[in-house]
Amino acid sequence: MGGGHGSSITIGPLTLTLSHKGRGDLTQRTKKGPVMPGPIDFSKITIVPDFDTAEWWMGTKQRKYLVRQCKACGHKWFPPFPACSKCTSMDLTWFETSGKGVLHSYVVVTQPILGAFIETVPYVVGLIELDDCHEADGALTRVAGTLLNDEEEVAIGLPMEVVFEETPNPNIVIPRWRICGTAENTWKFSE
Repeated sequence: MGGGHGSSITIGPLTLTLSHKGRGDLTQRTKKGPVMPGPIDFSKITIVPDFDTAEWWMGTKQRKYLVRQCKACGHKWFPPFPACSKCTSMDLTWFETSGKGVLHSYVVVTQPILGAFIETVPYVVGLIELDDCHEADGALTRVAGTLLNDEEEVAIGLPMEVVFEETPNPNIVIPRWRICGTAENTWKFSE
């Protein structure tokens, strides 16, 4: 932090801003009004599905948002890995979610960590609680994703839905998230 620019965390080349002030400074510098997330240049990213993710990528191509599910205990999680973290079973399947949830938390990325994101910053990465992925104890499965919305629109507690973005590789379709309604008692990071 420095110069009164709000709360931010810098880890190596990555700066995560937790307030509106950083965005405001960019707006003033560019004099173009609110700074919206730019496009992600997927031609600069090579995604190679592996054993644990190949079916997930096939699902995104079919516009399905999948999470791993344990056949033994029913636990659901993402990202996929080869064994259940609750009971260690390797008897797994995929659960097709509705692709809807609620924004649990978010962070604003103001510096790109990959070349594909140079024109995208600043952009919002959200942690979404999936509506239809309840655990036996009531806990929800949370997934991270890049939002299509600008920081000024985002608030914790808003309903979200997944949308699928094409890439130059026809076998890779990227899920992203957008606000799909309103909610009472939302919360935003403040200066």
